[in-house]
Amino acid sequence: MKSNKNLYGCFLKIILITHLFFIGNSNIYAQDSLAVAEVSLSFSDANDVKTIIATAVDASGLPIEELDLYFFVTRTFSLLPIGDVFNTTDENGVVEIEFPYDLPGDTEGNVEIVVKIIESDLYNDLTLNVLKKWGVPTTPLDQSEEKRSLWAAAANAPITLVLATSGMILVIWFIIGYIIFKLFKISRIKPVKS
Repeated sequence: MKSNKNLYGCFLKIILITHLFFIGNSNIYAQDSLAVAEVSLSFSDANDVKTIIATAVDASGLPIEELDLYFFVTRTFSLLPIGDVFNTTDENGVVEIEFPYDLPGDTEGNVEIVVKIIESDLYNDLTLNVLKKWGVPTTPLDQSEEKRSLWAAAANAPITLVLATSGMILVIWFIIGYIIFKLFKISRIKPVKS
């Protein structure tokens, strides 16, 4: 009876491992079976309103209806979403979003616009990057003129913060030194013989 239980347990383990192996491979190759979408971008700057126009077509050139496109602008550490949460193409395969007028760019006002198709049920993932001079030009800060603040470099940290941190470090080292001194004195005590 015990050997039948062990045999049954081994059989279940084999089925589980093979199931996980084949399910894992199907997730890896799932994007290969999806269709390819082509997205083209055009830009409009009429009436002081900056508009990004994206057109999605399939491999045969027919417009793709109800395809979600995601619009971003590249920032220092991540992508900043722009437009609506869901930007869905219409029956002509076109979606238009308004570009924010106050978004900072580099020193010349360039911003990198990123358009993505993410996790579509019918089409492969896609990423388009376009550099456009639609940002507000920024000037880099002169490090020599930077004032003391919490977000400044270490050399320009507030004096109170430097003093408080240094004081805490000194107190901790004093306590560690005091403990070592007391342990040393305890080790020098000679036991009393009775």
